[in-house]
Amino acid sequence: MKRFLVLLFACLAAVASIGAQQAPAVLSAYSDAEPQTKEIIDAARLLESKGQYAKAWNLLAAFDPDSKDGYVLAEKIRLALEDSIDNGMFVSFSFIDLEEGQSIYEAFLNPPEKQTIVDFNPLDLVEELEESGEAIPPILSLEFAGYLYTVNQEYGDNWLIDSFTLQQKAVENYDRALAYGLYTDKSLANHAELLINLQQYEGAEKVLRQAISLFPEDQSYAVSLASSLNDQGKFDQVYPVIDEVIAEPDVTNSTYNAYVEGIKAGLNSGDTQKTDLYVDAMIERFPDEYAPMLIQHLVAVIMGETEKANISADNVTEKFSVNPDVVQSLLSTWLSASDPVSGFDYLNRSLEKYTNDDQAMGTLLFYRALMYAQTARSADDLKLAISDMEETEKRFGAVFEKEDPVFQTIGQLITEWKQIIEQLQVNDSAASPEQSTPSEDANTASGTSN
Repeated sequence: MKRFLVLLFACLAAVASIGAQQAPAVLSAYSDAEPQTKEIIDAARLLESKGQYAKAWNLLAAFDPDSKDGYVLAEKIRLALEDSIDNGMFVSFSFIDLEEGQSIYEAFLNPPEKQTIVDFNPLDLVEELEESGEAIPPILSLEFAGYLYTVNQEYGDNWLIDSFTLQQKAVENYDRALAYGLYTDKSLANHAELLINLQQYEGAEKVLRQAISLFPEDQSYAVSLASSLNDQGKFDQVYPVIDEVIAEPDVTNSTYNAYVEGIKAGLNSGDTQKTDLYVDAMIERFPDEYAPMLIQHLVAVIMGETEKANISADNVTEKFSVNPDVVQSLLSTWLSASDPVSGFDYLNRSLEKYTNDDQAMGTLLFYRALMYAQTARSADDLKLAISDMEETEKRFGAVFEKEDPVFQTIGQLITEWKQIIEQLQVNDSAASPEQSTPSEDANTASGTSN
């Protein structure tokens, strides 16, 4: 043991001499750790800051090989999640030491042969520590919760324990860390997400409101809170939350998502006025994006406002020059509402408007062909689909190079539909001899009666 300590402190001295950088201070979460533990963590972080991840791991492992020190175990978990170059289902990890000038990204692309591979299963180690009666430091709860969250994200039910248990354990550890005042912006987001997944909405709301007060500049927490309130049916509480996000002058993803939550609240509560208010404001705020106008169309379809849906569809089609994504989305909405007739009417209206635009005509004919095929009830419907697809090929031929992959798709669809028609004809031919004609039925009946 004495020799181990001599070697260990010699190693610490060597680490301290690397460069002129002073060892970083240990986080306050480690303030109750033993002095030697703090020194080891300081030294490991200095190595980590220089890309010496394998050396950092080895230093921690040499000091506490059996992971009986909760603080060192927490540091091992953090290092494994943040700095390992590979892992085996998060129960084994690979570490490397970067060469001078090498980035971790380069190492990921071209993993070196020399790696430090270790078996490390925090689930078993934390349970062993709990069963031993040792006190679990809050920082271990925080890091262990992050580990469980990550495992669940990657594997769900395909891990050592089921997803529900993983999430429950993660929440318990996040709860404990938060009770001690330990959190990060990421841990709060993960914590709330898990609570929502487990349908513990009151807990999620509490965490999110705390996150909003701690990180008011991060609007994603407010959007998550609005989403949680929507899930609970607390629609009236959604509006003041998202209105604060929308009021910010800078436009971000949170701004966009805030409008979506407002629309959801209005739609689910049956408040047409609120719904239209947020839809119109979203379209005005994002004039160069077609998604808000597609949402307007979706809302109209859901509300059964046929004329409004048609106008919205025509407007977004015109504004974004018959964008294929727009056309596909509009048709998907009508199909989801079991209203293919409105989809065909839209296509036919549009085809009349863009007769002289080969690309627009090709796009519209392409999707009408798909509509014929998707709603086909007979071979005749498939023949209409083939006819439209052949015309699509001609129209696109005037605007696209022959090598464009769209022509391969067209050819494959036409071939597939022709094969289906041939199979239907074969089936009809096979069935016809078994079906007697009316006159044959009459003769049979006559013969039977004699």
